[in-house]
Amino acid sequence: MRSATEADVETARGLHGHLDLLCALDSRGVSSLQRQSFRAPFHLSKPHWDAGALVLNLANPTAGLLSGDRVESRVRVESGAALVLSTPAANRAFRMPGGFAQAIQRFEVAEGGWLECWPELFIPQAGANYRQRTTIEVAAGGGLFFVESVAPGRVASGEIFAFDSLRWETELHFAGALAARERYILRRGAEPLLTLQERFGAPYYASCFIVSPQLQADDACWDRISKLQSPSLWAGCSRLAAGGWSIKLIAGGSIELRAALSQIRSEIHAALGRTPPALRRISPIG
Repeated sequence: MRSATEADVETARGLHGHLDLLCALDSRGVSSLQRQSFRAPFHLSKPHWDAGALVLNLANPTAGLLSGDRVESRVRVESGAALVLSTPAANRAFRMPGGFAQAIQRFEVAEGGWLECWPELFIPQAGANYRQRTTIEVAAGGGLFFVESVAPGRVASGEIFAFDSLRWETELHFAGALAARERYILRRGAEPLLTLQERFGAPYYASCFIVSPQLQADDACWDRISKLQSPSLWAGCSRLAAGGWSIKLIAGGSIELRAALSQIRSEIHAALGRTPPALRRISPIG
């Protein structure tokens, strides 16, 4: 077992990533970044507008997270602004003998603001030890569409649930009150993982939080989403304590998971009467 001094040295050697974004309306009434600050492994693409929202891709120019890495991010959307965050590629956590990597995230949405967060898959490779804590604050009248998805590992290399440990903590507050709290620890060889592996082979997981006053009473929308069932997909919908809904998906492959998430996104935006902003910049031809 490592001493406290050894652990401190390893943490000091890791990357200490930093991201701070503020999205607000500018003098033209257009969503724009009023504050931006970042440090590796974060890198920002050039923002662009689509369907009334500012779209921003967060890239990781490194190979992924290693032992001792610590990344902290804070994103705030002010009243009237709309921000869509996505990533161009999966984020990876590598083998971490005796150590761990951690991420601390905070998202804030003011009244009348809208935040949509769509990162690509998180892939914990064999021997990874990863900890994540996420806090989300949505004011009354604010809107949120928050998605996270996790792969079982490098499936093409035969790695399925070969990571050492994943610790996930998420708290969602709406109008100052706790709406949802999730905490779980997944360890290699744990019975729940083995049960999922027996049922799906290589299970992929996704979690969604949707907060919107417009969708609170739209039971038809949630009924359609909850029926996204198939032999290779489990889907569940539940109403939060306040403000919105939670959706959980388990799929037998990445293609099935992406298709289900895409359909959910289409359903949500249709119920809101919006056109879904493109998650990637589309380059003109010619």
